[in-house]
Parts: sequence; structure tokens; C-alpha cells
Amino acid sequence: MKKIRLLSLLLTLLTSPLFAQFDYGFDFSKAGTSGFQFLKIGIGAEQIAMGDAAASTVSGVSSVYWNPAGLGWLEKRQVFAHQTNWLVDSKHSALALAFPFKSIRVAVNVMSLAVNEFEETTVADPLGTGRMVDAGDFMVGLAITRRYTDRLSIGAQVKFVQEKLDDVTFDNFLFDVGTIYYTGFRDLRLSFVLQHFGPDITVFDNKFKMPLLFRIGAADNLIDRENFRLIAAVDLIHPTDNNESVNWGMELLLMDALALRGGYRMNVDEGDLSLGAGLRTPTLSGFQTRVDYAYSSFGDVFGTIHRFSLMLEF
Repeated sequence: MKKIRLLSLLLTLLTSPLFAQFDYGFDFSKAGTSGFQFLKIGIGAEQIAMGDAAASTVSGVSSVYWNPAGLGWLEKRQVFAHQTNWLVDSKHSALALAFPFKSIRVAVNVMSLAVNEFEETTVADPLGTGRMVDAGDFMVGLAITRRYTDRLSIGAQVKFVQEKLDDVTFDNFLFDVGTIYYTGFRDLRLSFVLQHFGPDITVFDNKFKMPLLFRIGAADNLIDRENFRLIAAVDLIHPTDNNESVNWGMELLLMDALALRGGYRMNVDEGDLSLGAGLRTPTLSGFQTRVDYAYSSFGDVFGTIHRFSLMLEF
């Protein structure tokens, strides 16, 4: 009973700022006040299909992109790949490898956002100078996680990030830290994540902060039977450079093989509703494969986004 009261108090304290934003007739949004915005693009069709409500549900290699503590439940080696045809014909890709090593779990991962070359324009040549401009983003990370008990896992990650715009390149080192705790009440687990923590950088004499992000999540198995499982999750998101939001998600797992998912992100401009599915193959000769798909709509301007992920366990 005390755990239920504690959870209720925690959710009340965290959600109260979401409903205490008064309209003073001015825009106090902090959007656009930090750099390396590509780090906020979701990775993993499974988590995206659940509305990005991933802090308490991740387990395995894809945890490095949401909450490194999820690696604590990794038992075998896993390889993960993700591909998205992102907005305005850009390409968003990720690749990760995770493996158990004695009492810890280790993962290495890379991520990139590739933008098509575009023609330079100037005040004198607004229709183009004929010179092509290259741009893009890149990240490589190393995560280490330890599960201290059967209920508590703590993980951390260091990341090198780099952004290129024409002949200018700037980079930084950032850190993630996260926890997942199983409360002992039903299958309820709670999580806390801090992502993209690092020093400010200066570009063109302008100082930019990092896109620091706080996630607090909860998840529970509403129904947990041998061949039927229904999972519900919620994440409270507090970015330091934008408005707070709440992510909701559900997953229906049938026969431990077919997963149907849906999610909704509250207080976002685009991409609020998401749907998806996943398929797990039986374990053969020690190998198991999982394929996931997610659908998100970004309105009339950006259209529909389809995302695919592949995971191999061995």
C-alpha cells in the first residue's frame, strides 16, 4: 500500500507542471535553444510504436538509445540495426552490439543522420550559386550496465557526438545515466533517465547548450499469461529546451511471437499517434531474430514516417 501511495505522489508531482502552464499571451517555449537536436530522434521501432514510452520497458541492446539500465536483463549477445527515411529525404540509421561480460553488460553503438547535399544560396544568388553543401550528424557510444539485484539495474553511457555543416565541424562528449527498479507490486517497474548531459559548446561565437533530457517512467503487465501479455507504459519527459510531454504506450504480445503496439505522445506538435507490430522467430541453434515496424504521422507537411528495426540474438 505504501508503494502505491509513493507512486501516486511521484506521478502527481511530475505531472503538475504539465497542467500549470498558463497562457500569458507570450511564447515562453525554449525550443531551438540547444544543439545536436538529432539526438532526440527515436531509435527502435518497438519503442517508437509504443509512443516513445520506453524508459521502463526497454531490455536488451536497444536500451542504449532510451535507458542504458535496460541492458541489465541482457543474457546473450545481441546485434541491433535501425533504418528510417526521415524528414525532408534525410536518412536516420543506427547500429548497436551488446554482450554480457562477467557481472556487467557492455554495449557499443553508432547513429547517424545523413542529409542530402543541397545547393548553396546567398543574398547575391538566391536561386543558387552552383556550389553544393554537405551536412550531417554522427554519434558513437559506449554503455556499461550492472544489475545489482533481481530488481535493480543501473547503467551509464558516454557518447561522442559530431555535427557537420559545410566546412564547419563541431563535436562534444555527452553522458547518459539511467535506472530501472522492479517494485515487487505486480510487475510494476519504475525508471529514471538523464540523457545528453554535457558541457556547452561555442559555434560561430554563439554558445549552445546540450539537449539535456529527463525521463521518468512506469510500466506494468496488466495481463500476464503464458501465451498472452498486455503491457502498459507511461513516460514523463522534461527536456531543458522544450515543453514537457507525456508518452503513453501499450503492447499486446501473443504466443511470445507476435506483438501489436500503439502509443500516443501528448503536448507535441507532430508525430503524436504511433502504431506498429513486431515478429519474433523461435530460437533455432541458439539464434533468435526479431523484426519490428512502426508507423507515425507527421501531418500534411512532413507526411508519414515508416521505421524498421532488426535484432539478432545469439
